Amino acid sequence: MILFQNHLVVLDYDPKTDILFVEWPSLNAYDLLEIERTVNLLVDYIRNYDVKNLLIDSSHSQMHPDMDMEAYMRIVTDFALNLQKTRLERSASVVHVDKVRQEQSEKISEQVTQKVHLTIESRNFTTREEGFRWLRGEEV
Repeated sequence: MILFQNHLVVLDYDPKTDILFVEWPSLNAYDLLEIERTVNLLVDYIRNYDVKNLLIDSSHSQMHPDMDMEAYMRIVTDFALNLQKTRLERSASVVHVDKVRQEQSEKISEQVTQKVHLTIESRNFTTREEGFRWLRGEEV
């Protein structure tokens, strides 16, 4: 069921499996304010629907070279801090198809995880189906 949709994301929730799916948007410097609002909204939906499992597909997300990385890091750090205040238990990520972009994403993730002491169990996968299977408790 679609909980929310804008030009950046679609939040698709399956209450039977308690999995919220979101395809991570491409990041442009001019979208920073909207990105911040959208990730805050994502946290609100996780809290309001008491979501335990999140699947983020960032496999095709692009980051514009002019991105203000300091501002983006602040947004991602706040996102992680706010997730800690929910009952989210597990987060699966579909890795980026571009290895350079994936390395950049992993560095950001490591920095944020260390900074906020993120306790949500997280794993990376190469396909959505692998992520869905792990979140459903199936063999991967």
